[in-house]
Amino acid sequence: MDVLVLGGDLTGKAVIPIAEQRDGTFIALQHGESVQIADKDELDDFVKRQGNMGFYPAVMSESEYQRLRADPEAQDALFKKLVLERVQEWASIAAEKLKGTDIRLVTVPGNDDFCEIDEILTQAAHFDFHEMQVCEFKGGYQMLYCGGSTPTPWDTEREYTEEEYVKRFAELLPQVGDMSRLHLQRPRPAVRHGARCLSKLDKNLKVVYEMGLPAQVHAGCQTLIDIIKEHQPLLGLHGHIHEGRAKINIGKTICINPGSVYPEGILQGALITLRDGQVTQANLMQG
Repeated sequence: MDVLVLGGDLTGKAVIPIAEQRDGTFIALQHGESVQIADKDELDDFVKRQGNMGFYPAVMSESEYQRLRADPEAQDALFKKLVLERVQEWASIAAEKLKGTDIRLVTVPGNDDFCEIDEILTQAAHFDFHEMQVCEFKGGYQMLYCGGSTPTPWDTEREYTEEEYVKRFAELLPQVGDMSRLHLQRPRPAVRHGARCLSKLDKNLKVVYEMGLPAQVHAGCQTLIDIIKEHQPLLGLHGHIHEGRAKINIGKTICINPGSVYPEGILQGALITLRDGQVTQANLMQG
């Protein structure tokens, strides 16, 4: 059985408002700076590029832009609306591409994925979305689904402390039949060694410097490391931290984080082959 794992969050980053001007041009606000767009052809190219980078471009009138600019709640509502529309769009594309096949898409929510996407993915054709469940998988394997992440500086929707993860896994692990045929599916990397360190941020999301250099912190989940060391599942599939591209062994368990660099238009993943209860191939891929 072949398994293709792609890295990255399900949803994305932020809205990029694009205000239409009276002369037929457009002005976009990107990273706090104005971007001039000459015409609709240039607009189509800009919208496509920003969408591919994980942003949510939204074309509107100048008056609507000014209204949103003064209303943070309306900004949040627009962002959520655009996210849900894009997830629904992906689900429709997948249904069309995979029509007539038995290929399944396995998804797990990341820390900043709105809970409202759960219903969309649960109902979508060809998607397997089983957050906080242990499910049978093709070939006599089981998949343990536990999404979210440990706390981040951004205080996002699905963040859990180490103590909360202890309770979450305590609920799931008794449902596992055979650890040697278990896949752990979880966005936050399980590895402190092997996944790249990240820059430490202060409460204002500014990089912390120590002795003139950016301070580094490990972003792994100690609870998951402990579980892998104790139970030695067959495979750990991780994501979320884009910079943490890695494949390592923790004891007998192969742990993989494909990473993600979609702002550069690069798709990263891992192709894994399972045969007779063994991982016979696990290759990081990029394209």
